[in-house]
Amino acid sequence: MEKKSLIFLVPFLLALCVSLLTMPPSNTVTYDGALYIDIARNLAEDITDFTYQGVYMMYRPPLYPYTLSIPYRSIHEPYSQLTAARTVSMLFFALTAALTYLLAVEMFGNPFKGIAASLFYIFNPLAFTMATRELVHSEFTFFYTLAVYLLYTGRKRGAPHRIYMSFVSAGLAILTRYTGLSILGVFIAYLWLTDHWGWVKKREYWVGFTLLGLTLAPWLYMGHLHYGGPFRPFSVASRVVTLDRPVSVSDYLHLLREDVGLLLPALAVLGFIRLKKDDEGWLLISWLLVGLMGILTVTHKETRFITFLSPAIGILAAEGVWLAADHITAISERTGRRIGAGHTALVVLILALILTVPVAVRAAGLKETWNEFGRYKSEVMGYAVTNYDGERILVSPDMYTVAGFYYPHAAVDMLLDRKSVRDKIFRGYYDIIILKEPTDHLNIEESGNYDLAMEFYNGKFKIYARKEN
Repeated sequence: MEKKSLIFLVPFLLALCVSLLTMPPSNTVTYDGALYIDIARNLAEDITDFTYQGVYMMYRPPLYPYTLSIPYRSIHEPYSQLTAARTVSMLFFALTAALTYLLAVEMFGNPFKGIAASLFYIFNPLAFTMATRELVHSEFTFFYTLAVYLLYTGRKRGAPHRIYMSFVSAGLAILTRYTGLSILGVFIAYLWLTDHWGWVKKREYWVGFTLLGLTLAPWLYMGHLHYGGPFRPFSVASRVVTLDRPVSVSDYLHLLREDVGLLLPALAVLGFIRLKKDDEGWLLISWLLVGLMGILTVTHKETRFITFLSPAIGILAAEGVWLAADHITAISERTGRRIGAGHTALVVLILALILTVPVAVRAAGLKETWNEFGRYKSEVMGYAVTNYDGERILVSPDMYTVAGFYYPHAAVDMLLDRKSVRDKIFRGYYDIIILKEPTDHLNIEESGNYDLAMEFYNGKFKIYARKEN
């Protein structure tokens, strides 16, 4: 094996190193991340038990919890499970960095450009921040990028087996995050732009769609058995997102500018201008525009939702930097001092490294911001689990999944104004009650069963313990 074929290990190892050095503290468990861990624990015991507190949670995509369930068969301590979840994300982040390099080299035949593209991916603030979170985005980005890579190289090399695997990877992307359905739009747009309707007549694409269906089939069957219909996980997920806080396109773009900054998008725009109307250009256009439209049309939008576009943005940003190579070549020709292509590429790579610095600074800042998410809840729950035993717990709604993370074997209820909850408080059913103000205290004090045991952050959080506890 030639040494140059191992260059992809450079971005892989770099991504691993920067992730390890910037691993978030253990007291920053997010609501979604805790739920994935809670579900994965049950899957480790029973591969069909996609539940939390006995309720099927199939509106959540399955692949990440199933991935976590593999190490969870031997890892049982909550903080160790959190570390395992973040390590899984870190590994997929590093694999995607290597894949971004390979795709850029495959498209443009330039290892320098491949390195630049992978650097812009690694230090993309969203990809960098999600790299070590207990969330689905790193795994989703990997399978989405792998699907694009396999489809492109399969067509380029005339290798049908790669096309088949691209559809399998597309199915895995959908099972990692339901917005992965946009990959079908990316595939169809790319095939239509490069082959018009000729691709419809080719056997490998029909086989590919069949394999995609087979990849989704086990989850659809589980939906039929446990969730009221094969497509109900998708419809419930859509309804849950619709009910969440709406975010307009203009507000979303403003949030993206705050999180990502201006430099990286500006370089990507320059790269977009440099694209040609060829296979490579149409691939990037389909990937970026169709994928982005899939997010912009969703009612509730968060900046992390477009993490899966980070490899495309990285490749376009590298293309944008390579505009400098065009100018260097043009100037050298005018002055009669022709510079070799190798020297030009090296100069442009150095320029890319310099431009990566402010992008990385922005990424470090966003990761620090995320390190504050969930910190108060995690610290309160960490104190509670250290000082109070609890088999039956009542918590404010936004602490529902985090309580399950810290108390893996407890029955957790949400503090809702319901007769059943009031009756349980009256009977002293709960071992501990944890509130986040402002909230309705229901009949906690009036029941006479609970003492205020601890307050945190000027009374923002309160722990009530049953008197004999």
